[in-house]
Amino acid sequence: MDIVDFLYQAGSLKDVARSGWKTVGIEPESVSEHSYRTALIAYVLAKEAGVENTEKALLAALLHDIHEARTTDLHLVAKKYAKVDEDSARKDSMGAFEYFNSLFSDKAIMEIVDDADKLECIMQAKEYQDLGNPYVKDWIKNGSAQLKTEAAKKLCKRALERDSFNWLFEARK
Repeated sequence: MDIVDFLYQAGSLKDVARSGWKTVGIEPESVSEHSYRTALIAYVLAKEAGVENTEKALLAALLHDIHEARTTDLHLVAKKYAKVDEDSARKDSMGAFEYFNSLFSDKAIMEIVDDADKLECIMQAKEYQDLGNPYVKDWIKNGSAQLKTEAAKKLCKRALERDSFNWLFEARK
């Protein structure tokens, strides 16, 4: 795949909605928006874990849902019925960019990225909960139980203890 085509494909993620939230009446963020915060979280978790090359975690997190440009985002119920070969779609999405593909075989980095992905979803659910949606509590509960790294568990605890709009009210002072 040509680099320009890859970049256009990545840009298409701005138009792919995170579908799970729609099941509980929420107009969701895009996969692109989700990947942005996931990358920031992965960087923070990698730093906390003492990973030497934190940029690998950042880049892997940016790319972790690139396949959804081709497959869309399927929520958990849809995944029970629709089978998607995410690995093939990811490899096809990244084409000949071997470095990008190699990130997904680094187990330590991918454990951080998986936790970052879950933690981003938990934080998004917390934001929706703080805005009054009562149905997102399962995302918080189930996601929290799936975290593997100590850094993610600690950051999750802190995120859930704080009002998600605290930063805004503090900035207004």
